[in-house]
Amino acid sequence: MMTLLLALFIVVMVNLTIIISEDVDFLKRFLPLANLLLVVLGFFAVIAIKQIERNAQIAAESSLLKAHLSHVESLIQTLQTERHEHGRHIQTIQAMLYLDEYQDAKEYIEGIVESFWHASSLPYISSPTLAALIHSKSLACETLGVKFDVAIKCTLSVLPLKPWDLASVLGNLLDNAIEAAIEDPESKSVCLEIKDECDHCNIYVYNTGAPITNKKKIFEPGYTTKGSEARGYGLFLVEKIVSKYNGTISLYTRPRTVFIVSFPKKEDAYNASIVLKEMGGGSR
Repeated sequence: MMTLLLALFIVVMVNLTIIISEDVDFLKRFLPLANLLLVVLGFFAVIAIKQIERNAQIAAESSLLKAHLSHVESLIQTLQTERHEHGRHIQTIQAMLYLDEYQDAKEYIEGIVESFWHASSLPYISSPTLAALIHSKSLACETLGVKFDVAIKCTLSVLPLKPWDLASVLGNLLDNAIEAAIEDPESKSVCLEIKDECDHCNIYVYNTGAPITNKKKIFEPGYTTKGSEARGYGLFLVEKIVSKYNGTISLYTRPRTVFIVSFPKKEDAYNASIVLKEMGGGSR
């Protein structure tokens, strides 16, 4: 910033000198030095701008890392809580069986099954990372009174993403969807759908919250409608990861808000799916 101000100051001084000076020879001697100084200052200005961009990128990545660590901490806390609960339930059931209180043990087990109905309603997910993430979001939705539906209609091996990148994409999209759905006074609902479509694997995240009005700015770093700048890096991170894997992200707001993230399938998985389709067609 100081470099730019100094360059502007020199330009102003040169112009003033030209206006008030009557000595043309002096101007001829002075202009090469002024031009050289401006070139040098311009060079340093470019470096300063690059450094500002780099600092902004580092700040954004730091915020994104903090958000990702927050997701991980939430998952660990959920798993630790459930581990403690499961251990306590096992000890209680074991004590009842030792005391031959079979009917009480049966009722106790039925109560446990009833209290954990949400876990059985979720589909089987082959990825442990994704399973833990979706389970934690399911618990959050249950606590907040938000209906949460999950439909995974393809094998996740076709996705080119690393597990941690997939968790970041889904975690941020689901967090935004849940926050939006909470504001809906009538129907609080969030849905995650992953399906295989031709040579792409598409991820759909729906919510019944209010439509997003400023679609152009939502992927900018720091932009948020929640009043906290720290919350404004989630979608920026999503777009960054999507671009990293040559994917696309789209937003539609009618009749409900939906983010659609599309990734080209991994080449080996795509070729395998073609072979399976050809085998299926030939066997008819």
